[in-house]
Amino acid sequence: MQDSAQFGDCVQKLLNDFKLYDKAVDIVSCWQFLFTEVEQYSKNVLLFDRFPRLSSPSTPKDQPKTPDFAVLLSDEYGIVADIKSGFPLDDKGFLSHAGRLLKYDLPLSFKTGVDSRSVIPSDHDILLVIPMRDAQEIVRRIEKFRAAGDLRIDRNLIAFEWVWDSDQNEYVFRKVAGQTCDFRDASLPANIRLSSIFTERGASLKVSPDKIKSIKAAWQFCNDTPPPIYTLVFLWTKVFYHLLDAGQRQLWRRRDPRKVLWIEVSTERLVEEIVRRYPIRWGHWTDWARAALDVLVSAGLARKIAEDKYTVGYRNLVRELGEPTHGATGTEVTSHPREYARILATYICRATGGELTQEAPATDERSQGELFRR
Repeated sequence: MQDSAQFGDCVQKLLNDFKLYDKAVDIVSCWQFLFTEVEQYSKNVLLFDRFPRLSSPSTPKDQPKTPDFAVLLSDEYGIVADIKSGFPLDDKGFLSHAGRLLKYDLPLSFKTGVDSRSVIPSDHDILLVIPMRDAQEIVRRIEKFRAAGDLRIDRNLIAFEWVWDSDQNEYVFRKVAGQTCDFRDASLPANIRLSSIFTERGASLKVSPDKIKSIKAAWQFCNDTPPPIYTLVFLWTKVFYHLLDAGQRQLWRRRDPRKVLWIEVSTERLVEEIVRRYPIRWGHWTDWARAALDVLVSAGLARKIAEDKYTVGYRNLVRELGEPTHGATGTEVTSHPREYARILATYICRATGGELTQEAPATDERSQGELFRR
C-alpha cells in the first residue's frame, strides 16, 4: 500500500518544480513588459531577447552564453540578466555560484532584431535578479568578496530584488541598497536611463499579472530547461487537443475524465505541431517533449511503442477543474495551469508509488498607479 506521506511529498515536489519555473517565466515577462510595452522603452530599445544565445569574440569556440534574457538598448549599451532563487550559505559554494556570472563578463554579440544582424555593444552590464528575502545578505557578500579580490568581475554587476506583493497583487522589483555598481547607461536618452530611474529616483518596477497576461500567453517558457511537469501541462492544455481527430473531439467534449482518447504521436510530430502553433517560441523542444512523454509513460498515461514514438492516453480533466479549457470549436479559453499541474502530479505520483524516476533540472540552492513608484 502506498505511503501517504511519500505520496504527498511526491506531489509537492512536482508542484514546487512547476511553481519555481513558472515564477521564472513571470519574472522574465515582467521585464519584457517594461522594455517592449512601456512607451518610453518600446520606442527606443532595439531588442528584448527572451531566448538569448550570445557568442563572444573572445571565446569563439565556446558554446553560446544563455542568460535568462538580454536587452540591447542601443548599439553602445546592453544588459544580460541572470535570475537566481538563492545562493549557498558557505563561502566556497557562494563563490562558485557567483562565479557562474563570469561567463557574461566578456564582450558579447547581441541580436539587433534586424534580420540576422548582431552588434557587440561598447558596454554591457550584468543584472542579477534575486528574491527579496536574501537580497541584502547576498549583495553584502558579493561586495565583500569583490573588495577582497576573490570575485573579479570587470563589468558592472547590479542586483535587483523581487517580491510578490499579495496585497497589491503585483510583482515588485527594486535595486538592492548598498551596491557600489550602477548601470553604465550614460549614452542612452535621459528618459530611459535605468540609473536615473532606479538609482537616482529610487523607483520600483511594479507589474501586475494582467500586464503580462498577453506576453505569457505567447511566451510560456523562458531560457532555462523546464521540469517535465511544466512541459507536460503545456502539452496537455495547448497541444494534445489539436492532435485529436473529429470523432475524438466529439467524445472529448462530453467531459468524461474516465474516457481515454489514444493519440499516436512521435516527438518529431509533436515538435512540428508546437512550432506551427507557437512559431515565436524557441526551445529544445525535442528533448523537452521527450522528457514530458517519458513521465507520462511512468505514470501509465502513455505507452512507448518505439524510439521517440508514443501512444498518449489523453482525457478531458474539465470536471476536475470545474471549467472548460476549449470551446465547442476547440478555441482555447481560460485554464489554470497550476491546477492542471496538481491533477497531473496526482496521477503521476499515484502510478509511481510516490517515487519519481525523473529528476527535474537542477535549480539554484536556496538560503538566506505609475509603473515606476517609490
